[in-house]
Amino acid sequence: MLSPGSLRGRAYIPNVATLKRYGDSRYKIAQMRVIRAAGVELPYTEKCTVNDSKLYNNIARARSKVMEYGYCNQWEYFATFTLNKDMHDRYDLPAFHRHFAQWLRDLRKSTGAQIAYLLIPEQHMDGAWHMHGLLSGLPEGHLQPFDTSKKLTPYIVKKIRSGQPIYNWPAYAAKFGFVTVEPIRDKDRATSYITKYITKDLARCVTKMGAHLFYASRGLETAQELARGTLKAPIPIDYENEHCAVTWFDADAVEETALRALFTAL
Repeated sequence: MLSPGSLRGRAYIPNVATLKRYGDSRYKIAQMRVIRAAGVELPYTEKCTVNDSKLYNNIARARSKVMEYGYCNQWEYFATFTLNKDMHDRYDLPAFHRHFAQWLRDLRKSTGAQIAYLLIPEQHMDGAWHMHGLLSGLPEGHLQPFDTSKKLTPYIVKKIRSGQPIYNWPAYAAKFGFVTVEPIRDKDRATSYITKYITKDLARCVTKMGAHLFYASRGLETAQELARGTLKAPIPIDYENEHCAVTWFDADAVEETALRALFTAL
């Protein structure tokens, strides 16, 4: 019988790198210190309780997935969604998302629109929740300019005065509360912006209430793995921690064949 030590040696593979394409704009090479080998079972160990190490891992995974969804899909709008206290419980994040997701499903059925979303929750100072995120596929005619004869926030007024488009979504406002929707000028910058909302404080809050660090609609495009193996030579590193090192490449600045040539298959 194999000892746990020898079994673990077979179950994990050290120094594995992957090359993935994120949409049509970026490539990522990730160098993992060690990965779990497929098809090998390890002895059962009791799951640990939530601690800082687990929280940091959750944050890293969530940020990575948000960046993947952000870069790999064609987003049209950046939006901020709030709740009217007279319509919903502003402190119940799981209910907020559940009602919002069902409302969008109903909207898809009634309009035929292929609405997609990627949302990050954030708390107000009083603990109430709102969400920021990326949207696409909204039904035609659903967005409207804000009525300048009514009282508007300084942010909206500044946008309007500077000639930058910003819209109301009356259907959402009637069902949930205040909302702003703005066309995206730079998808990559918008993705980086919303990723910054995923913090340790957010992770602690959502863990306590059984919620999520982000919410994404079904069917979103994901990164395509192009190569897996070991790197033939060291490459510059953009980000590094105890588990992995990551390097990003602009698709306009490097050939895919050149990146593939860096790999030796396992």
